[in-house]
Amino acid sequence: MAGSVHCRCGELLVDEVTSAGVTPTGGAPIPFRRTTDYVVCPACHSVYQVDVLRGDRPVEDSLVGTAAEGESLVETLERLLESGGDPGDGR
Repeated sequence: MAGSVHCRCGELLVDEVTSAGVTPTGGAPIPFRRTTDYVVCPACHSVYQVDVLRGDRPVEDSLVGTAAEGESLVETLERLLESGGDPGDGR
């Protein structure tokens, strides 16, 4: 996948996604190598798994938590921490 990626709410999530990593909006490229790296939407705080964003799968496949599903950003991060980074429930 290349080019910009938008969150499910429509907000720009990252400027670019490549096999090497992501370029945050208005920032410099960041290499992501772990399956436990995430990006957070600045508007709605939905959390996306970078490893999945770098693949050829739809953006929705990388979603691991969202306030729209009743989970706060802190709750999502705590769940990911407790599970060793495994999204677990398929979100």
